[in-house]
Amino acid sequence: MTETLTEVDLRALLAVVEDGRRDELTEGLPWATLEGLAHLVRSDCVSFPEVDLRRGAAGLFQWLETDDRGLELDDTQSPEPPELWEYTREFLPCTYAARTGDYATVVRWSDFYSPSELREQPLHAEFHVPDGTTHGLHASLPAAPGHYRKISFWRCGGPDFTERDRLVVQLLRPHLWELFLDSQRRLGRVPELTAREWDVLRLVDQGYSNREIARRLFISVGTVRKHLEHIYDRTGARGRNAAAALMMPHQPAAALPVRP
Repeated sequence: MTETLTEVDLRALLAVVEDGRRDELTEGLPWATLEGLAHLVRSDCVSFPEVDLRRGAAGLFQWLETDDRGLELDDTQSPEPPELWEYTREFLPCTYAARTGDYATVVRWSDFYSPSELREQPLHAEFHVPDGTTHGLHASLPAAPGHYRKISFWRCGGPDFTERDRLVVQLLRPHLWELFLDSQRRLGRVPELTAREWDVLRLVDQGYSNREIARRLFISVGTVRKHLEHIYDRTGARGRNAAAALMMPHQPAAALPVRP
């Protein structure tokens, strides 16, 4: 059955974005945004983590629960056990976007595992079950290779997340990404690039040479080099591939990849 949203739902979605724009800056998402998300999609916890899966470390972890909230910029003071990262790499919902290149689809645990299969997953058995968490819903945002950045919703008991919940988060996801990018720019974390510089960088990321980029964008090879020089100046990167790896996770939401 096709899910639809009411006018009240749509106004609530708009409020989540507008309230976030007016809220104070944070290193993560605006607190007003997380509070709005928790109201729209009933959850026991809403979190926003950035994780380096290759190294096994959290770069940022923000969470909102009924009676608690917090934001940690790294886990050096209280690092997670190594097996957490090992199990996370094997947990299909956590690596879906990295495996498929699809950042638009919001996923539930039940999309990948039946209840009996979920119980056999080490991540669930050793880390979720002790916390009482039974259902998860995840919206992926762009991240550097080997990393992930997600907005996650958690339930302890009760029914699974619905298709209506998925639709709400899926509609909000690109706007949440823009809210995060805006806060990072205002904090001086993300260099500003022009639309044409983004065009060049996307093609670099896809493996095209300068000559091929020039042909695709109907510009000269010299102009491509000039755009790349500007990108190097703004990012501090020392090469085209390094610049793409650094900046592509921060590309505008309108350019995010969608599963074919």
